[in-house]
Amino acid sequence: MTGPHHKPTRRQALGAGAAGAAAVLLSGCGGDPPPARPGAPADVTRWAPGPGDPAGARRDGKVITVWSNEAQSYDPAVGWDLHSWEAISTVLYAPLYQYAGQYDGPVPNAAAAMPQISADGRVYTIPVRPDVRFHNGRPVTAQDYVYTWTRLMDPELASWASSFLFGIEGAEAVYEQKAKSIRGLRALDPHTLRVRLTEPDVLFSALLCMPYTAALPGEEIRRLGAEFGRTPVGNGPMRITRYDSKGRRAVFEPFDQYFWRGTPLIDTLEYRWGIDYPLQTLQLSGGRVDVLGEGLVASQAARFTADASSRERFVQPIPVRGTQWLSVNQKRKELRDPRVRQALNWAVDREQLMRLNFGLSDPWGCPFPKSLDRYRRTAKPYTHDPDRARALLKEAGVHRLRLDFLHGTQDPWPLLGQVLQQQFDAVGVEIELNAMSQSAFELATSKGEGDLYGSHLYITLNSALELVSSNFTSSAPYNYAGYRNARVDALTVKARKARTAEAANSLLAEAEDELVRDAAGVFVGSMNFLAARAPQIRNYQMRGETGTYYDRLWVKR
Repeated sequence: MTGPHHKPTRRQALGAGAAGAAAVLLSGCGGDPPPARPGAPADVTRWAPGPGDPAGARRDGKVITVWSNEAQSYDPAVGWDLHSWEAISTVLYAPLYQYAGQYDGPVPNAAAAMPQISADGRVYTIPVRPDVRFHNGRPVTAQDYVYTWTRLMDPELASWASSFLFGIEGAEAVYEQKAKSIRGLRALDPHTLRVRLTEPDVLFSALLCMPYTAALPGEEIRRLGAEFGRTPVGNGPMRITRYDSKGRRAVFEPFDQYFWRGTPLIDTLEYRWGIDYPLQTLQLSGGRVDVLGEGLVASQAARFTADASSRERFVQPIPVRGTQWLSVNQKRKELRDPRVRQALNWAVDREQLMRLNFGLSDPWGCPFPKSLDRYRRTAKPYTHDPDRARALLKEAGVHRLRLDFLHGTQDPWPLLGQVLQQQFDAVGVEIELNAMSQSAFELATSKGEGDLYGSHLYITLNSALELVSSNFTSSAPYNYAGYRNARVDALTVKARKARTAEAANSLLAEAEDELVRDAAGVFVGSMNFLAARAPQIRNYQMRGETGTYYDRLWVKR
């Protein structure tokens, strides 16, 4: 699960496709699923990588998951909202590698083994499993990855994910239409892919876990056109059998040639959307749906977390690596003074603020999440010290600062904005709350408007390097506030070229120290995720980087 609060400039929804169209029924995609054997023990010898203990697994059930909105697209090069992200991460596609367990890094999935990496860290030789098939029954080959990643560079597709693969030699030239093929990408044979990078990249193995790097069948993309975004042909555990835009539902069934044999265990997954959060929670408690796709939002979390019985029956906390902060616009003269930004940090009572989040965030005064893999933090988090805030403002020559705080409709910022208004007022900073629609908010912040606004990010690449390089470096795609720090830029470049995660994390610890010292933002929380599922769902598993793992859960009758 990923995504700042706004779209990057290249993110565009797929063309109209099936929006508003009648229901689409699909057939002939890899054959019918095996006959259901309700309640039978699952005879699975090897499970796909991921979290959970499937001991005692049974083969049974239909699962209904609800979402607030229709997915942008089930094309992994296009969709990025939570609904799309889960569908492309854990339902429809299987990338070369997948994260192991609840916290661990990449292990083979559609790849036969971990990549062989050259001595200089630039060349990856990846063996492709010979038993992986698309939902139309055709075997997946190394050439399909060459096609898929080249397609990602098509400027007409305008994929939000294209820049993630710019590290491959020649990829950016294809994006800029200076070349037709990616020089550093080659299929050596049907089951061997070779990738040459322009320079070492410690994140590249994690990128190979992302759904936008999963193989796609070019013949199906050409056949379906824009409809591929609604009725795609993937290679994952489930295939789509029905898409009904008017009826607001999509149906998925197990792919009988999925290479992790015997999974999924359920016989049907149904997505429904267009249901607001209060109705979602009523349907869950009333037994009409099984999973809330977006989990519990702040406005609904109190209902389930306040009562011990409801919390036990419906709520499952999921560890995630996410962080919340206020972006501080450097266009404002006063906010270019680090003493003013430091004062804003000391002014925030994070304990009070996060009590309003009902467990969805922990108070936290650092830019990186509390828990990170193989990371030793040296930065000291900000705490609540209003006297220190007043002293810093006085030292900076600021007496009565007035700031414009932008927020959309997305929880929890409308409520947190009101509390922050009171907390900042206590140190002599006046906040004007500027409420707008979510789309207007995203547009305004992308244009650099507003003095303060709420931001958040779930880390998907298993490293804080993703957070820094996407938000806090000078050229970061989401750095709409215009933050600049040459030392942070240099440390980020070095960390990206590091040969091991430990070496990268040592440099990132220095970068976090600098971000705290320089008060690059107002850091407020380390995020949690409260999954909401029906009591009869067994072995419910999820990771913050993906979504619900439907291949290993079952329904207890």
